[in-house]
Amino acid sequence: MKRHSLLALALPLLSVLLVGACSSSSNSNASEQSELACANNAGTWELFLEVDDSDCNGFGKQLKQVFVVEQQQCELSIDSGVTGDINGQQITWSVPSVRIDGGELSYASATAEVLDGKITGSYLWEWSNSAYYCSGSTTVKGRILPEQEAASAELGEFDLTPPHPLLSPAENSTAHTFTVMAKQAEQVYLAGEMSDWRPDVFQMNANGDGSWSITLYLAPGAWQYKFVIDGNWIADENNERAVDDSRGGFNSVLVIGEESPLLSANPEIAHGEVVDARFASSALNKASPYAVYLPPNYHASEQRYPLVVLLHGYGSNYLQWLVDGKVQHLMDNLIAKQAIKPFILLMPSGEQSYYTGEYEQLIMQELLPSIREQYRIKPGAQNSAISGVSMGGAGAFYLAHKYPEQFGLSVPLSGYFDMSIYRDFTWQNFTMQPTLYLYCGEDDHTSFQTNQRLVEQLENHKVEFTYTTAEGGHTWRYWNGISAHFLSQISAFFHP
Repeated sequence: MKRHSLLALALPLLSVLLVGACSSSSNSNASEQSELACANNAGTWELFLEVDDSDCNGFGKQLKQVFVVEQQQCELSIDSGVTGDINGQQITWSVPSVRIDGGELSYASATAEVLDGKITGSYLWEWSNSAYYCSGSTTVKGRILPEQEAASAELGEFDLTPPHPLLSPAENSTAHTFTVMAKQAEQVYLAGEMSDWRPDVFQMNANGDGSWSITLYLAPGAWQYKFVIDGNWIADENNERAVDDSRGGFNSVLVIGEESPLLSANPEIAHGEVVDARFASSALNKASPYAVYLPPNYHASEQRYPLVVLLHGYGSNYLQWLVDGKVQHLMDNLIAKQAIKPFILLMPSGEQSYYTGEYEQLIMQELLPSIREQYRIKPGAQNSAISGVSMGGAGAFYLAHKYPEQFGLSVPLSGYFDMSIYRDFTWQNFTMQPTLYLYCGEDDHTSFQTNQRLVEQLENHKVEFTYTTAEGGHTWRYWNGISAHFLSQISAFFHP
């Protein structure tokens, strides 16, 4: 399951910034400056760089670069054709915008300062496409190497980012070696919930016989993963345990120790019923699938129940909460333990709509009224809640805000809050009547920064809400880990 991430722009970005701008040009005529006014900055430069790309959903990068700088009067140049102007101790690079990762990367500033052979600098940059904007910075410290060191220095770029913690033993972890046969491959990575689905975190090692391997130290529970072989995402053919990846393929699943019993069917307790159905939608002009979870003993009583709408993520489908979320087992087990009181779940299809347009009409004007007629559901917003993951989390926030008469509670899980997607949404005079609980993993490279920005906006508008963060990424491992908590919160809302 591949997750798009703007972190992918970091390395191309650095290849531009680390050398001061790969296609920069002088802003002034060096011949007009006094040669005596410019100190000699020629030589071999050794730079250490800290990249802050958190606003672009990255996790930072630490690098070292060593390269040769030549100087003529007040103009510096590098063998790649880079030039920069010297004004006293200040060096200014002029950096044109470039196309990276489907968007445009531009630079607000790129400067360096050299004093007694020591170098400091900073680069401020922005990235945007038609739907998304982010910015970041790179700070630089370094020196001009003495001649003796320069003569033996290795030129190039070196990654100094600390090794991932899963590469080292830790308390309550188990070593597991992943192996794949890929004889013709040039580069192989392990990607999955252990990397927050980033494709370039865990590079596997070639073993000489055509196989590749890597050992990670993993905590107990289930881990979904794939191999990325020369850019192609491949399930582990030697692992029979897999789940649908919602893209016509499968994610392999490794279970370390035992999975939480809450996520497994218990034959000793009463089970609810899952109804898989289709709704003939006028808004879509076609039938749209959906699923309903009915609590145990629904048909044996005349009781009415609260309703929770669960929205799936981008690129997935209405079965995501059943296949990956295992919400039917969670509900059965939590009800049996009396940790929650029963309620009905509706899981509609949203395709890739962000729950706007035709799919908003489907859910709000067609499907919800039909479900309320078909099943015994308590009336009133105080008996209805909406939740979802990723795109579904953003949809749960948007729909609860737009239809406060329908939902009394909104529980976005790792919502991807690019509110520009919602054309009729505005922060002007914003209010949020439904109760709002936000959840997001602190290691979530997809949604954490958008949650932080949403929290700032909510605070600015004096909206009351609860925001819960914990270790975890944009993965079902994280969402499964918090499911019992957020379902209990929903039950407590229905039964204060």
